[in-house]
Amino acid sequence: MPTDSRTVGHVERILSLHKIPVLGTLPSADLASIAEIARERTFPRGSVLFREGEPVQAVHVVVDGSVHIGRKGRLVGHAGPGAAVGGIGVLARDEEGIHAVAEADTLTLEIGGDALFELMEDQFSLFHHVLREVCLQMIGVVSRFPAALEQLPPITPPVPTGTRELDLVGRIMFLRESEFFHRASINALAELSRGMLEVRYEAGQQIWTVGEPPGWVLVVLEGYLACTTAAGFRFRLGPGTPPGGLEATAEAPRWYSAVAETPLVALQGRMEWLLDLFEDNFDMGIDYLAVLSKRLLEVMEATSAPDEEDLQLLYGCDEEEAAAPSAPDGGRS
Repeated sequence: MPTDSRTVGHVERILSLHKIPVLGTLPSADLASIAEIARERTFPRGSVLFREGEPVQAVHVVVDGSVHIGRKGRLVGHAGPGAAVGGIGVLARDEEGIHAVAEADTLTLEIGGDALFELMEDQFSLFHHVLREVCLQMIGVVSRFPAALEQLPPITPPVPTGTRELDLVGRIMFLRESEFFHRASINALAELSRGMLEVRYEAGQQIWTVGEPPGWVLVVLEGYLACTTAAGFRFRLGPGTPPGGLEATAEAPRWYSAVAETPLVALQGRMEWLLDLFEDNFDMGIDYLAVLSKRLLEVMEATSAPDEEDLQLLYGCDEEEAAAPSAPDGGRS
């Protein structure tokens, strides 16, 4: 049936959303809510869904047809039915964008980024689910390539060396410099600061071991952690980094052991407190999700070959379609 005469029923919409890795484990009621905000779009062969260099402002879930995806002048892969094109771009507020062209007459369900975030605000469990899934994906990558964490810039600039504890104003100023919280309100940062405890560790002190339950996160003020994964890979984390944040957010066991390499000063907070804060200050939560999604994208691109399966799925490509050699006429990236 031609795509311009197709109508996607409610059940088919839910089944299409169920195929998306980040959303597939959601309850049917949540998937139904997302299905309600999606609108049908048709793209004749050769039509452009996204242009590289333009922000990604919507997700396109492919129902029929196929989409060629490129980025930075290279082929990423091909998206067929059930693939979600643009999802990571929306979450990361990606300004670079992707090149996406219909390889055949294509029917999609378009989910606008603003509408998706509004739904997440109304149904906070949906936001929590997406945040958790992004962190799980990040753990999956950095546990295989732990050196990638060292290559990322600190989340927060280091504080001047000293032994005096940060008072409330000092904590607010420190957190305001964070990539996570630079747009947050003073009141929200004050509430966050009151929920954090300044802790100190002696050099050589064990902080946690592989497999321990998560729940709390550190933000390093001074000093370094020596970290070792279960496979024996070693890396270090220093001032401005948030050790433990990924697994605490993902509700996953600690994936590396951490020992204070030097005397260490850090702020310690519980993830439950931060999630409660996000529910009351949703823009703050969306900023947090955007930073994590952007870093996931950066790490994936830095550690993966262009035909790497994880990177293809992150961009919304089909595993089976990834080996296709060519794009439609006029659609090369």
